[in-house]
Amino acid sequence: MQTHEPDGRYVRIAVLVMLSLALVSGLCATVISWLAPVHRLMDQIIPPTMSIALVSLIVLLLRHPERVLGIARIGLLASGLALIAPAWFYSLQAAFTPGLELIHTLPPIPSLFVVLLVMVMTFIPGRRAFVLAILSWALIALPILVYLGFHPQELMSPRGRDLVMAYGPVSIMVVALLPVQHGLAGTIRQMAAEQARMQSLLQRDLLTGVHSRHFGELRLQEVLASTLPGGVIMFDLDQFKAVNDTHGHPVGDRVLQAVASRCQALLREGQCISRWGGEEFLVVVPGIDLTGLRRLAEQLRGHIAALRVPSVEQVTASFGAALVRTDDSQDSLLRRADNALYQAKHGGGNSVALESSSAMGPAHRVATAVSTTEPAS
Repeated sequence: MQTHEPDGRYVRIAVLVMLSLALVSGLCATVISWLAPVHRLMDQIIPPTMSIALVSLIVLLLRHPERVLGIARIGLLASGLALIAPAWFYSLQAAFTPGLELIHTLPPIPSLFVVLLVMVMTFIPGRRAFVLAILSWALIALPILVYLGFHPQELMSPRGRDLVMAYGPVSIMVVALLPVQHGLAGTIRQMAAEQARMQSLLQRDLLTGVHSRHFGELRLQEVLASTLPGGVIMFDLDQFKAVNDTHGHPVGDRVLQAVASRCQALLREGQCISRWGGEEFLVVVPGIDLTGLRRLAEQLRGHIAALRVPSVEQVTASFGAALVRTDDSQDSLLRRADNALYQAKHGGGNSVALESSSAMGPAHRVATAVSTTEPAS
């Protein structure tokens, strides 16, 4: 059964997209600064430096995807520094250089600042996101707003109004949405946990802890669809009704739990035991021949017979096993295993029976020896 990778894959994709878009922005800013009629030193340093850093982070993420959150935070830190430097440099330069106006020198970075706030909300957990968002606003937006406050002529220009809107109401609104965002994130995590719990309920039998019948059917379908050999073992506890009638259902439950635990410990990776119903279990075994199937059934029988459950004299089980045929359906395969189980039950129990040799033939996926249904000693 294939398992779904945790949501980390989607986080890696999101971080990769974020870094790629930031790289595109850095490359565009680099080209624009080169083509501009006036070449400013900071515009020619920061964009290409950021582009190189982002390429390095993308390569690192592709090689070490398990470090995704650390890489995302490094990318956020680098982006924040790339926005802090021009905000302070151009604000101070315009403030102390007569005739120089900030609205004409500041690069088009306000939209990138809003994106930075959103990324902080996404990749930084809890209260730290709020603190970092406020700190980012103070280091990037505040110096520009203070400058514009002391230069009303620039403030009232179209570019000045855009800067005030981007660094003022829009940024504050994004920061104010942090509690809402984290509330939604918490709800999503709760829904994911509930989904995982429901999935676990579908896959596991609550009483015994082994796989549920639904999961066993899925594994059985995989074996039937495979071109490799395989088989099933169906077993049923002997005289289990007498255990419940004599000792009560709590003791019967302990018997079921002990049997399931012992059989689960005996199986190898890829082999699946599921509670089929009541005191009946099904073992799906891929990649096995008739000899191996009988050996495994005998091991299971012996381990169950060796169990000692308080208040119960002895626990035994009867086993029926069948190999997968090329033309098998789930019903036909289980019918043959159930018929073999019937033979074991009516032969006295505590035994293993294989499907009869007349039911086997050239249609099996592998050549098999003639089976025997003699009870195990």
